[in-house]
Amino acid sequence: MRIEQLQHVIEIDNKKSISKAAKTFFMSQPQLSHSVKTLETELGYKIFRRNKEGLIPTAQGKEVLKLAREIINNVEEMKTIGSREGDLAGNLSLTLEPAVFNAFASQLVKRFYNMYHNANLMITEDMPLSVIENVANGTCALGVTGWPDEQDETRKQLLDAQNIAYHDVLKDYFGLMVGDRHPLSQKEVITLRDLEDMTFVDYNGFTESYLRMFGIKPKKPSIIVYNREVLKSVIAANEGIAIFPRCFSFNDIYFQQGLIKIRGIEKVTDQVKMTMYLLYYRAGHLSPLTKQLIRMIIEITRENILRSLAYHAHRTV
Repeated sequence: MRIEQLQHVIEIDNKKSISKAAKTFFMSQPQLSHSVKTLETELGYKIFRRNKEGLIPTAQGKEVLKLAREIINNVEEMKTIGSREGDLAGNLSLTLEPAVFNAFASQLVKRFYNMYHNANLMITEDMPLSVIENVANGTCALGVTGWPDEQDETRKQLLDAQNIAYHDVLKDYFGLMVGDRHPLSQKEVITLRDLEDMTFVDYNGFTESYLRMFGIKPKKPSIIVYNREVLKSVIAANEGIAIFPRCFSFNDIYFQQGLIKIRGIEKVTDQVKMTMYLLYYRAGHLSPLTKQLIRMIIEITRENILRSLAYHAHRTV
């Protein structure tokens, strides 16, 4: 049994495909298949079986993968013993939900690579439930996503069932995103009735789900978009509005230049809160580099909250 064989089965589990995993290691598919078969022969049982979704671990395979991840994490940690913090090396994967990605991804990448020159960080964006799924199946080491506080108990039950640890990093509220020349932009607080005659911009079902949650039934069809930059450009052009967590506006040029404004929604902004959580697999071993990334995410989040509070305090003076 070799370390690289454990890395092979972990990546196959992440990708659910031998052909996709082979590309990660710059190997041919037959070479990677041979590596897995050799390991299975040595262990005396199958690690994977195939179904309609691709390769999935057998019962024994799940135990092997759990131990394999612990071993690889321990190997990575051994490599860092005696190293300075800036010398930490390794590969990390992080999945962020859209509002968090929009607010923090660029800051995080800049700070991470300024501090860790020998490490690689892959950040992807996905829907909230997919962030949870990615952490659960090992596609990413860390995830950040959130949900309204009224869903907190249900979501935490889901996380506990999948053995995912969670730590709150941001308390937030919902706001209405409007263009600077939109009729609603001059109103500090907007009622639910004000929204009924408006055109919404729906990003991947986010806005539609929020509207249902708040009991809003627009009379006009929504503009459907699948890209955050398109969403913001449509709002800035005053062609539609959207509901998003406040953090969506952090460090964003559209908001900094006043092209998009945030407005409170009566009986929503003051009553419906949401929490963003940092997620990771509870049974896994956190490498020193992963722990540093967690600290960095928390620091950046707090810095942006303080900056946002200072900005809004200045505007109200």
